[in-house]
Order: sequence, then structure tokens, then C-alpha cells
Amino acid sequence: MNLLSQIRDLFTDFLFPKSREVVELEALSIDALLSILPPAKNLKDKNTVALFDYEHPLVKKIVWEIKYSGNIKMAQKLGEILYDHIRQEILDLALFESASRRMGQLILIPMPISDKRRFERGWNQTELLAKEAVAHDREKMFKYLPKQLVKYRHTESQTKTASRSERLGNLMNSMKVLNPSSVAGACVIVLDDVTTTGATFTEARRALRAGGARKILCIAIAH
Repeated sequence: MNLLSQIRDLFTDFLFPKSREVVELEALSIDALLSILPPAKNLKDKNTVALFDYEHPLVKKIVWEIKYSGNIKMAQKLGEILYDHIRQEILDLALFESASRRMGQLILIPMPISDKRRFERGWNQTELLAKEAVAHDREKMFKYLPKQLVKYRHTESQTKTASRSERLGNLMNSMKVLNPSSVAGACVIVLDDVTTTGATFTEARRALRAGGARKILCIAIAH
């Protein structure tokens, strides 16, 4: 973390003191987090992976801290966990591993949010996570493309939809790849904070396939 970031965080913490629970979470080591956060239940889609169970209160608290408070300290911890997990997934998936050998770097793309949502929140929580994960990529396995998959149509919050079909309809044709040549023929990893029905990943996959992506692996912090 650079000096400006440290000064910003000190100023923010002074004006808006964190709860004791958040301070205690920030103090936990990576190993401690891995020991207390329960893994996510298996997903039906073999090309979608989630790390932790979103129903657990600490998992939900951490996700919300990053999503709604832009908590960099928690993003740094989860970014390191994400990198280790993604690296292992790549090694376990033969298609991605062989593609990596043939084409060099894999492409890592954070799930986009609309301009309206970014203006309201001030950040994209998935970009915070992806940036921290890439910071650990000393092997240069990933090519990070944060601005290629975009959400050009604002949609209602997925929490306001009642079923998977409604969620799919809500998101349909809301994303696109700005420069299709950037993903054409490539293996792409899409990162999101939470997946529930998988509708958001479905739309991201549609847009990336339309852009020519060859293989797509979706990874979420929680499910």
C-alpha cells in the first residue's frame, strides 16, 4: 500500500471509526480466515467456482465490507486467498493449463458494474479484489483486463428479483466486450464477489463468447 493510500485510510478511519468486529476481522491472518470461513457448497456448473459459504455471517460481513465500504484491508486478504485458489484451479483444470502453456497468460476480468452503480458506490468491489489478486501474481500467469467487459445497461439489483428466470431477464444483453480482439481465442477467468443463481455469470459468459473467448472459468468469493 502506498503512502497516499495509508493517509487516506487513516483519515477515513478517523472520520468513520470501524466497528470492533471489523477491526478484529482485519487483524486475522490468512490462515486464521481460512480456518474459520466455511467453504461454499459445490455448484452444479463445473466451470463456476465459489470459495466460501455466503450464509455464514462472517463471510457475509467481509463481502459487505468490501462491497459497500471499499475495505482495502479485507480486499488485500481475500485477494491473496483468491490468487492461491485461482492458481490451484488452473492447475487442476487441464484445459486451462494446456491453454496457458500454448497462449501464455490467461485473462483475468472483474465482473463489471454499471456507471450508475459505480457513481453511487465510488468503486467496483470486484476490481478491488482482482487488483489485490494480481498483486500476488509474480509468475505473471494473468493478463489483467479490468475495462474490457463492461456493463453498458444499468439493471435493477438482483436481490429484487424472485427467480433465476427473472434474474436472467433482468441482465439479458446488459454486458459487452469493448474490444473483442482482446479476448478472441483466449481463456478467460471472470471474478465476482457473490454468485447465487449464476445469472450474472451467465450474462458475462454470453458477452465473452460473443467476443470470441475460447474458454471461460467463473470464480466468486461466496455462494
